[in-house]
Amino acid sequence: MNGLEFLVESTVDSVHVSAKERKICIELTCAWEGNERKKITATGVDDFIADELRLSNIVDRVHCFDAADFRENLSAIADNLFFLMRGRSPTPADLEWGPLKEKLKSIESGVLKLLVVEPVYGATIILLAREVQLELISNEAL
Repeated sequence: MNGLEFLVESTVDSVHVSAKERKICIELTCAWEGNERKKITATGVDDFIADELRLSNIVDRVHCFDAADFRENLSAIADNLFFLMRGRSPTPADLEWGPLKEKLKSIESGVLKLLVVEPVYGATIILLAREVQLELISNEAL
């Protein structure tokens, strides 16, 4: 997904969760790009965690892993996916867990994408979804 590099040092302004619609919207203010506001929208959400969410959350980096970069990022994908599913970092034996392998197959085949928002401070946000999009929030929408 293009544009994620501009989210370095962004602040997470809000996280909207719709369990009924299986949709997550994360609104951010960029430290660069003239303080533009952006929104990450995930639809068809399979799983989601916002660990250590605070009033102030500053982004270090954002990754969106999919089938295209699966092989070169398998270790990071497996570690983050296991954390999403079990709430802790995996041991080597944990990486053989059947449900984890099934979700990894879904990412490798392109059915699902894994979004990871790594913090400088505050929340680690991880979600697994069918679609993930980054868009500009226009000033008229404010």
